[in-house]
Amino acid sequence: MSDSSIIWLLLASFGVAVLVLASRPWSGRTAFAIAAVPPALTSVCSIVWLAAGDSLTASVTWVEGLGLEVAFRIDALTALLGLIVAGIGVAVFVYAAGYFSSGAAGLGRFAATLLAFSGSMLGLVWADSVWTLFVFWEMTSVTSFLLVGHKYADPTARIAARRALLITAAGGLVLLAGLLVLTGADGSARLGALQPVGGTTGAVAAVSVVVAAATKSAQVPFHVWLPGAMAAPTPVSAYLHSATMVKAGIILLAVLQPALGDTGPWLPLVVGVGLATMLWGAIGALRQTDAKLILAWGTVSQLGLMVALLGVGEGKATFAAVSILVAHAVFKAALFMVVGEIDVRTGTREIAELGGLWRSMPVAFGVAVLSGLSMAGVPPLLGFAAKEAGIEAALQLGGAERAVLLAGVVGGSVLTVAYTLRFLLGVFAGTAPDGLTVAPGRPAMTVVSGLLGLASLVGFVLLGVVSDRVRAGAVRIDPAAEAYTLLRWPGLTTAFAISMAIVAAGAVLGLVLVRRDSAAPRPLGADAVDAMVTVTLRSARRVAGVVQHGSLPGYVLTAAVVAALAAVPFVTEIDVDTLRPWDSPAQVVLGAIVLGAAIALTLVPNRLGAALGLGAVGFAVAGLFVVQGSPDLALTQLLVETVIVVGFVVGLGHLGRDFPRFGLLWRQVRIAVSVLVGIAVAAALAAAGSRPTGAPPRQALVEESVETGGGNNIVNVVLTDIRALDTWGEIIVLVAVAVGVVSLARAGRDEQAAQRDRVAPETERELTEVAS
Repeated sequence: MSDSSIIWLLLASFGVAVLVLASRPWSGRTAFAIAAVPPALTSVCSIVWLAAGDSLTASVTWVEGLGLEVAFRIDALTALLGLIVAGIGVAVFVYAAGYFSSGAAGLGRFAATLLAFSGSMLGLVWADSVWTLFVFWEMTSVTSFLLVGHKYADPTARIAARRALLITAAGGLVLLAGLLVLTGADGSARLGALQPVGGTTGAVAAVSVVVAAATKSAQVPFHVWLPGAMAAPTPVSAYLHSATMVKAGIILLAVLQPALGDTGPWLPLVVGVGLATMLWGAIGALRQTDAKLILAWGTVSQLGLMVALLGVGEGKATFAAVSILVAHAVFKAALFMVVGEIDVRTGTREIAELGGLWRSMPVAFGVAVLSGLSMAGVPPLLGFAAKEAGIEAALQLGGAERAVLLAGVVGGSVLTVAYTLRFLLGVFAGTAPDGLTVAPGRPAMTVVSGLLGLASLVGFVLLGVVSDRVRAGAVRIDPAAEAYTLLRWPGLTTAFAISMAIVAAGAVLGLVLVRRDSAAPRPLGADAVDAMVTVTLRSARRVAGVVQHGSLPGYVLTAAVVAALAAVPFVTEIDVDTLRPWDSPAQVVLGAIVLGAAIALTLVPNRLGAALGLGAVGFAVAGLFVVQGSPDLALTQLLVETVIVVGFVVGLGHLGRDFPRFGLLWRQVRIAVSVLVGIAVAAALAAAGSRPTGAPPRQALVEESVETGGGNNIVNVVLTDIRALDTWGEIIVLVAVAVGVVSLARAGRDEQAAQRDRVAPETERELTEVAS
C-alpha cells in the first residue's frame, strides 16, 4: 500500500524549519511551539500506523534509468522508531521553550536546526533504500554539527562540533563504500529486498557497515565525540542521546543484519566492539563529576549493550536489543532533562557542588529516581524487563559465546547500577552545600520531564502493549523474535537471580564511590582527533593557497597539462587505416581558415582584432557543419557566434584597445598550452573514430525530435527538451556571470568617478595657488 503522507510529513519538517529560520516574528521562544507541530503530527500518524499494523510505502523516482529513487517504508519497526523520534521530539521542543530565557539569542535558528535534525532522523528510520538511508544519514551528521556548535562563540563548542563532524562524516564515507559493495553484489538497493551476501564481498561490506555504525553510535574507539558533544544545550543532549543520532548506528546494524549477519567478521566484530564499549563507557561514567557527563558516558555504555545484542544474531538477543532501545529512549531523555533543569536553577552540574535537592526540587528528584532505577534495571520499571530479556538472551547461547556475552552484560550492568546510584546520591541526597541557591522552577521543563519519568513506570504497567510493539519490530529484523515477550514477573529464574545480584553488587560499588572525586580525564583519543582536525584545516588552507591562487592563465595551463596527460592512453587506440583526412575539398579550405584564424589570435595585439578572429573561427566551424550535412547545428552555431561577437564588440568599448604586453616567455607558454590542448583533443577524436562501438543514434534523435520535441531542428530540441535542465542551469550560470561582470564594471566606473571627484578640488586649489 502506498501512502504519500510519509513524504508530506518529511516535507513538513523541513518546510517549517525553513519558515522558522526565515521568520523574524518566530525568532523567540514562539519558534519552539511552531517547530513542535510537525513532530506532533508525525507522532499521531505513527500511533495510527502502529495500531493498524499495515505496511506502507512511498517513493519518488529520481533517475529512472539508474534505478535511483527516494523510497520509504512504514512497518512495525519503522513506525515504532518514528514514534520514538517524533514523540520525544515534541517533548524536547516544549522543554526547550522553558530551558531558554526569553531574551536568548539565536532561538529561531536553534529551533529550525533542531527540527531539521528531527526530520533527518525520521527520513533515516523510514528509509527503504540504501541511498535514501545514506542521504539522511549524512543530513543527521550535518545538522548535529550545527546543534553541537550552536554556541559558536565558545571555543569548547566549536572544537566539540568539529570533532563530531570529523568522526561521523568519515564514517559516512566508509558507509558509502560498504553500500556500494553491498548493492553491487546483491543487485538491489531496497533494504527489504537485500539478500544474504557472503564471501569476500560480504566481509568487506560487513566491516564497512560496522565501522560506520561505530562512528555514529559512539562505539570504541570512535566514542570520543559523544561526551564532547555535551557542549551543546541540554535539549540537544536529551534528543541526541535518547531518540536520534546515536541510535542511527543501531538502526543501521538492525536493518542490514539480515544481509550481513552470516558473514565471518560480523559476530566477533559487532559483539567485541559492543562489549568493549559497554565496559569502557561505564568506567568513564564512574570517573566523571559532571552530572551531564555521567549520563553521556552512560549512553556510550548502553549503546554498546545494544550493539552486542544485535551482533549475536539470535531471536531473543534481537528482541532484547529492541526492548532496551525503547526503554533507553524514555529514561535517558528524562534524565538529561532533569540535569538541564538542575543546571538552569542552580548554575552548576558538578555533583561535588550539589546535594540535598530532593527537598528543593521534589519533582526532579522523583523523575530522576524513576528514570535512574529504570536505567539500572530495578523493578517495577520498563528498564528492568528489558534488561531481563538481555540476560536471558545471553543465557540461551552456548559455549564461549555465552560466557563472553554474559560476562560483558553482567560486568557492564554492575557498573551501570554503580554510576546511577552515584549520580542520584551525589545530586539529591544529604543537605545542600553552603551557598547553593535554587531558582524558581519553570513549568515547561518540570512537566515534560515528569511525563517522561512516569513513562518508565507506565510502560511497565502496560508491558503487554509495549511487548507486542517491540516483538513486531524485532520480527522485521529476525523472524525468530516472534517467540519472545517481556515479563513483569519472570519467576525465580537464573536470569532473575543474576539481575538481583547485579543490583546488589552495583549498589555497594556506588555507595563506595558516591562522594569520591575521581579524575575525569578527556576521553581517550580526543587529543588525537582534535590534532587531526587542526592538521586537516591547516593543510586545507595551504593546499587552497597553492591551488586556488587566482591566476586564470595558471588554471588554463594546469588544465592543458592534465588534458595532455589524459590523452596519452588514446594514442595507442588510433587506427590510421580507418581515418580519412577529409571528405571534400571544402573541408580543407574551411579547416585552413580555422587554423589560420586560430594562429592569428595568438599574434593579434588588440582586443577588437581578437574578437573578429574568434568570430572567424566560429563561422568557419559553422561552414564545416554545413559541408558535413548538419544545417540545424550550423544555424545554432551561427546564432551563437553572432551573439558572442556582438557581445564582445559591445563589451570591448569599455576596455582598453590593446592587450597588456607580455614577455616572450609568457607568449611561448600560451602557444605551448594551445598545442598541448590541440594534440590532446585530436588524439581523443582520432581514437574515438578508430574504434566505433556502435551505430550513432541519429535516426532515434530525429524521431524523438519530431514526435516528442515537436521540432525539426534536432540541436534546438536537444537543448530545450532532452537536456532542458542542463540548459536551464547553464543559462542561470551565464546570467549570474553577466550580472557579476556588469556589477564589477559599474563599481569600477563609480570608483573612477569618485577618484576624479577627489582629485578635481585638489587640482583646482593647486591652480589657484599658482595663479595667485
